[in-house]
Amino acid sequence: MQKEKKCKVCLDKFTPVQFAQIVCNYKCAIVHSNNLKAIKQKKEWNEEKAVLRDKLKTLGQYEQDAKTSFQKYVRMRDKDKPCISCGVKETELFDGGHYFKAEIFSGLIFDERNCHKQCRKCNRFLNGNELQYRSGLIERYGINFVEELESESNSKRDYKYTKEELIAKKIKYDILIKELK
Repeated sequence: MQKEKKCKVCLDKFTPVQFAQIVCNYKCAIVHSNNLKAIKQKKEWNEEKAVLRDKLKTLGQYEQDAKTSFQKYVRMRDKDKPCISCGVKETELFDGGHYFKAEIFSGLIFDERNCHKQCRKCNRFLNGNELQYRSGLIERYGINFVEELESESNSKRDYKYTKEELIAKKIKYDILIKELK
């Protein structure tokens, strides 16, 4: 003998005739069926909206999405290291600071050698604290590393990423973030 159940539509108690019965009568079955159709239509609409929204994204929006993932990765990669410029460890407010500014050297935006954990004071209020940043790079990686990066900088000054490259960058850094967690 089956236990009493609560109807999914009207919430009345009923004794089911079939094993998987979830509604008490045919009227509630029709209402439940219509609800399922509405839920399915809403889900399909949300998926369609997501596709349309993605098609309307500008190159700048794709770049911003990729930058967000990249800088999060840099902060996680360098989490146990101090600010590259001033050496502070205590503050919780860190950025992914670029040695060669991202606004000027677009080809180096996603170069992991050019971006390190930097305190907000150095990155935002001291305009990158470039002299100390260079000293920090030399201390951490050596003069050859810095000179190689500096020699490449001008050739990568005006690079334009494609939509596909930016999507690939975002995916790459999202995967690396998951691996670091």
